[in-house]
Amino acid sequence: MRPSRLIHSTGFRTGLGYAALFAASVCVLFGVIYWQTAGYMERQLRAVTDADFNALVTVFRHSGLPALRSAIDERMAGNRGHSGWFLLLNADGIRLAGNLPVMRLHAGWQQVVVPEVAHHTGEGEPGEGHLVAGEGRHLNGSVFLFVGQDAGQLAEMRELWASALAWGLGVTLLLAALGGAFMGTISLRRVEAINRVAGEIVAGDLARRIPSRGSGDEFDTLAAHLNRMLARIQQLMEGMRQVSGDIAHDLRTPLGRLRQALEKARYEAVSVAEYQVAVDHAIAQTDQILETFAALLRITQIESGARRSRFAPVDLSAVLETVLEIYTPVAEDGGHVLHGDVQAGIRVQGDRELLVQMFANLIENALRHTPAGSRIEIGLKCETDGAVVVIADDGPGIPADQVGKVTQRFYRLESSRTTAGSGLGLSLVAAIAALHEMRMRLSDNGPGLRVTLSFGVTTGSDEC
Repeated sequence: MRPSRLIHSTGFRTGLGYAALFAASVCVLFGVIYWQTAGYMERQLRAVTDADFNALVTVFRHSGLPALRSAIDERMAGNRGHSGWFLLLNADGIRLAGNLPVMRLHAGWQQVVVPEVAHHTGEGEPGEGHLVAGEGRHLNGSVFLFVGQDAGQLAEMRELWASALAWGLGVTLLLAALGGAFMGTISLRRVEAINRVAGEIVAGDLARRIPSRGSGDEFDTLAAHLNRMLARIQQLMEGMRQVSGDIAHDLRTPLGRLRQALEKARYEAVSVAEYQVAVDHAIAQTDQILETFAALLRITQIESGARRSRFAPVDLSAVLETVLEIYTPVAEDGGHVLHGDVQAGIRVQGDRELLVQMFANLIENALRHTPAGSRIEIGLKCETDGAVVVIADDGPGIPADQVGKVTQRFYRLESSRTTAGSGLGLSLVAAIAALHEMRMRLSDNGPGLRVTLSFGVTTGSDEC
């Protein structure tokens, strides 16, 4: 894997982004803790210094300069921890007492760095510097008093915090870079797997699918959705190929007959009446071909899902009652018995026009392929999983080995070759059922055919 691809990957950039955010958060946190801690230590330092300074000022005001010098010497003698620093200067800048060397000081709170000297006498060779924080003030214009405390711990604390911050940020950025590289590598591998499959699909292998690791992460979710999409695309492409082949095969015969009839009329017809018969016959065959194309276009439109936008609550009971009312006289004219047992008040989500056409196609199919005297039953009821519609007849039925084929476009049973029809009726029914997410099952009615349409829970009525 090329480093450039890794650096530009979303996972790597996301890792660095989180690292930057975490680093900023760490800086803010360290800053707040540092200022709180440093402020507290400095306040404590000033409190101790102010108390010491005020005590010495009180001695000076009540007992004079000699007593002040003695008090400073006493404090230096008891200052074994080297934490207290003192300097008393006269008006000429000559040191009168203290353990600090003579240096430039000013009135007020200040921090100075002084060399390591003999702590009690203020004499010796310079060594490691001391950070001293203290208060300086002129007393009665005659002397200058400075009282301070060792601020080395404050400086060490600052250095410690700075070091901890630097190490923390360094380790954070390093771990973020490694984590980003790891995340980027994993993401790129998954994306490359998808790209490979996409390339194979573009090359013509529509059966390829994106592999899933079973981890349930977002890539697996994406793979599942893409695989469903690919399966649908494959189904549509195979359907298109099948339609093209079926059109070429099944429409070739009527088109051939039409051409032969026209040629026969051209060479054999001698009267206007004969020409009129030939033209009427050609028009009838042309209408049949146009009806076939219209049915194909309607199936394609339904399978594309375009009609789903027209879904609305539909009174399924009323739809079936309407269909029964329309086809009962038709059945009686053909010597059939059409009987309905429809439970009232069942509503579903769907396209009313398509549902009417689906039930009409099933009834017409039963009327066309059953002999006179046959009985056709239509039932609607609520079951645990939703509304269920059953259309059954006691005709010849469908052979078991051909049940799965009758919903294919242009497929016709041998016994149905002599009856009118294009072989698209059950294909249209199957397309409408799939659009409404119904479960369609063809079974033996003993004798006859039984078609069961089950509306799922998502489309079932409130009553179901």
